[in-house]
Amino acid sequence: MMKVTDVHKRFGKQEVLKGIDLDVGKGEVVVLLGPSGSGKTTFLRCLNILERADQGQIQLGETQTLLHKANKKEILAHQRQTAMVFQNYALFQNKTAKENIMMPLIVTKKQNKEEAQRTAEMLLDQVGLTQRQDFYPSQLSGGQQQRIGIARALALNPKVILFDEPTSALDPELVGQTLALLRDIAETGATMVLVTHEMKFAYEVADKVVFMENGHIVEQGTPQQVFEQTKEERTKAFLARFTNQLAG
Repeated sequence: MMKVTDVHKRFGKQEVLKGIDLDVGKGEVVVLLGPSGSGKTTFLRCLNILERADQGQIQLGETQTLLHKANKKEILAHQRQTAMVFQNYALFQNKTAKENIMMPLIVTKKQNKEEAQRTAEMLLDQVGLTQRQDFYPSQLSGGQQQRIGIARALALNPKVILFDEPTSALDPELVGQTLALLRDIAETGATMVLVTHEMKFAYEVADKVVFMENGHIVEQGTPQQVFEQTKEERTKAFLARFTNQLAG
């Protein structure tokens, strides 16, 4: 479904990604784990070409994109097949919840206003925010804003949805609501790649867990393989910090 090959990225003299390869099957949930600074978010942004990699390629369906050479038309075509959910929500503050969902439908998918409105209302119902459709982001809680961000991503009907720590900016009591929504989306067969520190979610929902450190993939496999049959000492040391979370 998506095959990522030899992704490199530098910021000045610092090499952040050092040749990342990753295969994501259709309908798979892939969770990226690793300490801060390991390159997870940069890799995710390269997958959406929000950050241009210095080297590497992505095969998405039948389309192959050379990340360092892609022109504007190729980048737009790629981004129409992917969608990104940000940890800080990234909503338009001057638009209502419904308008935030409608925008990519009108701008990217060229839907008319009526069609976009119907889709937005359906998605608002799916994420449980029909009663908040005319509220602006400043009038919504963090969890509600994140659900709008997720609905906006779903609106594009992408081949792959990318999530950058979707619960990290939320109050603890709101984390569970967002994770429950992500579980529901996974159960629909959506293809998802997530950066998260929610270990219990990774163990229970992911099809593949990938541990990154210092710009490399150190270990990957099923949740059972990575959590219970860990091969690498660096992975073991990282996971040991989350023993209580896994036991909960």
